[in-house]
Amino acid sequence: MASNKEKDGEPEAMEPLTVGENGDIPPVEIKEIHLKKEVSLINGVALVVGVMIGSGIFISPKGVLQQTGSVGLSLVVWAGCGLLALFGSLCYCEMGTMIPKSGAEYSYLKDAFGPLPAFLYSWTLALIIRPSSLAIVSLTFARYVTQPFFPNCEISPLSVRKILAACCLALTLFINCASVRWATRIQDSFTLGKLIAIAILVILGIITIAKGQVEYLEDPFEKSTPNPAAIGLAFYSGLWAYDGWNALNFVTEEMKNPARDLPRALIIGIPLVTICYLLTNIAYIAVVGREGILSSGAVAMTVGDMYLGPMSWIIPIFVACSTFGCVNGLLFSGARLVYVSARNGHMPRLLAMIHNKCQTPMPSIIFMNTIALIMLIPDASEFGTLVNYFSFAAWLSYFAVICALLYLRWKRPNAHRPYKVWLVIPVIAACAALYLLITPFAKEPVESSMALIFIVLGIPVYFLFCKWDILGKMCGPSVDKFLWNVQKWFDLSLEERPDLIDDEEEIPAKYED
Repeated sequence: MASNKEKDGEPEAMEPLTVGENGDIPPVEIKEIHLKKEVSLINGVALVVGVMIGSGIFISPKGVLQQTGSVGLSLVVWAGCGLLALFGSLCYCEMGTMIPKSGAEYSYLKDAFGPLPAFLYSWTLALIIRPSSLAIVSLTFARYVTQPFFPNCEISPLSVRKILAACCLALTLFINCASVRWATRIQDSFTLGKLIAIAILVILGIITIAKGQVEYLEDPFEKSTPNPAAIGLAFYSGLWAYDGWNALNFVTEEMKNPARDLPRALIIGIPLVTICYLLTNIAYIAVVGREGILSSGAVAMTVGDMYLGPMSWIIPIFVACSTFGCVNGLLFSGARLVYVSARNGHMPRLLAMIHNKCQTPMPSIIFMNTIALIMLIPDASEFGTLVNYFSFAAWLSYFAVICALLYLRWKRPNAHRPYKVWLVIPVIAACAALYLLITPFAKEPVESSMALIFIVLGIPVYFLFCKWDILGKMCGPSVDKFLWNVQKWFDLSLEERPDLIDDEEEIPAKYED
């Protein structure tokens, strides 16, 4: 990974790249280049809403209802998930405005607790959390795209779905590499499309209730589970649909006015998504009822088939648009985490480079997308199992960031905080996150344990490749020459922003003799 040494737990400044013994790398001046500030308030709201509304609302209702047992308790869980996402986002507002760096959890954990926790987060997100999300949502996109051609979506060929999922990833790769403006405009457009899809489902539910068909809404809490572990797993399924509420914190450096727009975008976007989810679930319940949701693999399409007849293809098309926009947003935000981690020496230096003309973090985008493509190759895992793996790792990082907020309140009480959340909110959010980490062990210990083991495996990787720099000591000149050639061939530069790179970990601005 990065060729840097550490002292007292913090990496030292990297030595400038040196030439080999033959002196075959000429001096290269690196341009002063940085990511453009092109994300406005509207773009921010679209990114939050666009990443949150993906495949979850069209898949997760079944998982929430299975765990809660009743439609009433499932609605309570959906509302609770929205409230928890809002509380978490308010905590992230304070962290994002106090530490105005891209990378979200990575930057906050590094600033509060040091490089090792930050590396473990970037290791987990870059290799598991975000690529698995991209793979799952792109497969969902492919499933809905094939629906008009294969009316029974369960029998559409898996190979066809994987090819379409790969095409989805390739197209979003091109868009995100080419231009930040393209990526944000795509996000704005497809966010509108997914809101139309939800509006259609909600209108169908309103029509059903207006006709007096409310039998499925009677006695809503019948068969509710008293098991707290099951409720915790229900939150996992619901929070999968809400995941992405922290997406804007990954691109803080590209916001035009983060101190003003970051809180506004989150406070607008998350309640909007919560209202959409509650109305959509009420529509599902009103139209098909509890048993209909549990027996359907794609309840949105079931509702469309019941009401739209020959026009039922509208639902899968709009859902495909929703998932495509989600893939675009996940890649846009996730690649920034890889970029910031590499900029601080915790990933290969190649991933800290920016394309000179497009001014996008092209190597990190390609890296993230490539891992997602690899995850498409084996047979798809069960959706619920993937959510449990993903959710444990994600909520462990959320819990750590909320603890970092409380720690920095004590350690740096006078730090500049353009936005300051009421102290009760992070305390409630921390308790809820801890509950979501502990209770699922009682019912699904394997998935949670495997996720924890993977995180712990990052510790020896950190010491071998970051702290002790084994790779740099073994083949440093070869790596330097390779990076120089890649930089020349693909028109890449390292960012020269001393205000955003820690002094102890600064990546050299140019190669020297």
